[in-house]
Amino acid sequence: MNEEITIELNGLTITAEYSVIGDTLSVYLPNGDVRTTELRGLDPELAALPHLKSYANKNT
Repeated sequence: MNEEITIELNGLTITAEYSVIGDTLSVYLPNGDVRTTELRGLDPELAALPHLKSYANKNT
């Protein structure tokens, strides 16, 4: 089941979905790219946030 994470940057709201399978986080960015991270005990939402922020900084 996918979860959502949303940030606001420069007046825009940007949302991405993420899922966790085993210890692997997959973040599905609005442009269709998928980024993955090994969690190793990290909170999934906090680990997804840098991927979304990076996307937002490059695309806003």
